Amino acid sequence: MRLATTLIVALVLVPTTSRPVQRARYLMGTVCEVAVADAPDAEANIEAAFAEAARVEALLSTWTDASELARVNRGEQAGDELHALLDETLAWRKRTNGAFDPQLGRVVASHRVDCTADACWEEGAFGKGYALDRMLAHLPGGDASINFGGQILTRGATRVSIADPRHRDKPVVAFTLRDASLSTSSSSEQRHIVDPRTRVLLPARGSASVVADDALTADILSTALYVMGEDDGLRWADANGVAAIFINTQHIVRRSARARERVRDLELLDRNFRVKD
Repeated sequence: MRLATTLIVALVLVPTTSRPVQRARYLMGTVCEVAVADAPDAEANIEAAFAEAARVEALLSTWTDASELARVNRGEQAGDELHALLDETLAWRKRTNGAFDPQLGRVVASHRVDCTADACWEEGAFGKGYALDRMLAHLPGGDASINFGGQILTRGATRVSIADPRHRDKPVVAFTLRDASLSTSSSSEQRHIVDPRTRVLLPARGSASVVADDALTADILSTALYVMGEDDGLRWADANGVAAIFINTQHIVRRSARARERVRDLELLDRNFRVKD
């Protein structure tokens, strides 16, 4: 599994009376950072979370022929866990009218193994989100934050920011993320997003971010809304109660109705941009 660099700059803040325990590990082709409140079992819990991410990578990676998903792409049957996950991704394909499609393996060509089955799965738009949810389950109790290559999942409150789509080191807006995940999608030189409905590469046109209760949903929907485009994406988000934030190439930040409710402390950091709700 190789995950694209995203557009989020996250400041991981774990509210606690003592200094948080923070550790980082290179996993799934990117850096994963975990911060938890200091406790006797903090180190062990973080190691368990990292081990779970490695397990998910071994389950889903299409960069190795040994993973279960790679074997499914060669015609084998999925086990119970993978079968349930793939069914969930197919449900999102239907719900988004095909703007998200997990069976794009032959189109995106981002894996190293051959697909000989009828369906060719590609985990790039859901694997990291699933790993984040599984990791948080291994960090029991108390505040915790995980920054996995730019996608954030937090229990408690974490201050996060979304960067300029053209300049990843320049934050545009910041806000407090509470008990939720933030995922951002954008095309770049490193990552080209395909419209599953047309099988055509989409041009760079800003970014789409989603705040959701779980990381899998945020991961899937940030991709789907980017594919839909700003206007259609906002309409879909409003119709489905999704907290979405778009930053376009005209330096305008737009939010769905749910995002305005959920992100009440939005702070504009770059004077070259403006918020237009």
